[in-house]
Amino acid sequence: MMSNTDLIMKDTCELIKACFEKRELKQISIDKKELIKIAKDGDMEYLLLYPLLKNESDAETANTIKEIVKRDTFLTFAQMMCAKQITELFETEKIRHQLLKGAVLKKIYPSPLMRQMSDVDIVIFDESLTRAARLLEKKGYKNQGLIKHHMIFTSPVGVNVELHWCLFDQNVDYGQYLYFKDTFRSKKSADLNYTYEFCTEDFYIYMIAHMAKHFFETGCGIRNLLDIYVYANEFYDSMDAKYLSIELKKCGLTDFEKNMRKLAYVWMEQKKCSKFQENLFEYMLECGIYGKSKNGVWGQLAKDAKANIEFARIRYYFPSIEFMKEKYSWLEKKSYLLPAAWIVRGISGIISKSGEEHMGVINKADKDEMEKMLEIYCKMNLDFRKNNKKEA
Repeated sequence: MMSNTDLIMKDTCELIKACFEKRELKQISIDKKELIKIAKDGDMEYLLLYPLLKNESDAETANTIKEIVKRDTFLTFAQMMCAKQITELFETEKIRHQLLKGAVLKKIYPSPLMRQMSDVDIVIFDESLTRAARLLEKKGYKNQGLIKHHMIFTSPVGVNVELHWCLFDQNVDYGQYLYFKDTFRSKKSADLNYTYEFCTEDFYIYMIAHMAKHFFETGCGIRNLLDIYVYANEFYDSMDAKYLSIELKKCGLTDFEKNMRKLAYVWMEQKKCSKFQENLFEYMLECGIYGKSKNGVWGQLAKDAKANIEFARIRYYFPSIEFMKEKYSWLEKKSYLLPAAWIVRGISGIISKSGEEHMGVINKADKDEMEKMLEIYCKMNLDFRKNNKKEA
C-alpha cells in the first residue's frame, strides 16, 4: 500500500512533468485541498496547479486555481522586468553587481513562470551599496531596512528586492562566508562591464550552499530539490566533476549535495525510495519553502550530539565546550567557566522566543522523532561554525 508521502511524491512528480512537457495530465489521486496547501507552502503554485486547469470539474476549485495562476503570472513578469531595469540601471551607473538564485534559475526552467521566487536577489560588489540604495530610492523603491547580510526594498509595483553585500552569512558558517568573500569567482557577462555572473560550476556550488544554509537554520522545502534536478539535468554532465568535488568539500557540502541530488532524482524520476529518503522528503515537505525557526534546534544538536539519541537530550541542555565557544567567545581563554556559560544560556533560552521554541521541540519529541531527525541532520554532515572571534 502506498504511503501518503509516496503518493505525494508520485503525484507532484506527474504534475511537474505535465507542466514541463506541456502535455495532458495523467490521473492523480492526491486530495485537491492538500495539493493546494502543498503548492502554497512550497511556493510551487504555478507548477503544481496549472496542469489541473483543463480537467478540473469543480467550479470553486477551478476559480481558486485560476486566481492563483493569474497572480503568479503577473508577479513573475513584474519580477523579470524589475530585475532587467535594475541591472540596466547599475550597468549604466557603473555599479558592479550580480543577479543571484531564482532570478537566474527562472531562465533555466522550461518557462520563467514555472520557477516562482519571493524576491529579486542582487549582490553588490566593492563599496557601492549606499550608492545603489540611493539610486533605487530615486526610482521609487521603498527602503525597508537592513536584515542579516542584505538590504530590503519594495518596488513601486510591489516586487521585493534584496541587495546583498556578501554572498554568505558569517553568523551561519564563517568558513563559507570567507570562501565566497575571498574567492572571487564571478566573471563579467558578455558585452557588459559591470554585470557579473557565475560559471555553471560556481552557480551550482552557491545554489547548494544557499540551500544548506536554510536547511541548517530552519529546514527548507522541496522546491530546492527541483532546482537541483532542473540545473543538474541542464548542466551536470558538462560540468567539471573534479572541480565540483574539490570545492564542495572546501565548503563542507559533500554529503549534503550528494544526499539532496539523489533525493531530487528519486522524486523526479520515480526511482526506488529508501526509508531515509522518504523521511527526508516528508520533513522538507513539512518545512514549507523557508522552513520553521523551531527546526533550527536539529542542525545544532546533530552537530553536537553526533546521533547518540540518549545523549542528545542531555547535550541540548549541556552543550560541548566547542559548541559553547561559538556563542560565548570568552570561553576561548576561560574554558573553566563552561558551567557558568550553561547557566547564562539556560536563562537566555527561557526568556527568548527561539529558545522557548527549541525547548518545546526537544521536550515534545519522542525517541522515534529524535532518531529520525538526528539521522537526517547527521547524514547531511553540516558542520557549520560561526565566527567565534569577532567579539573577542
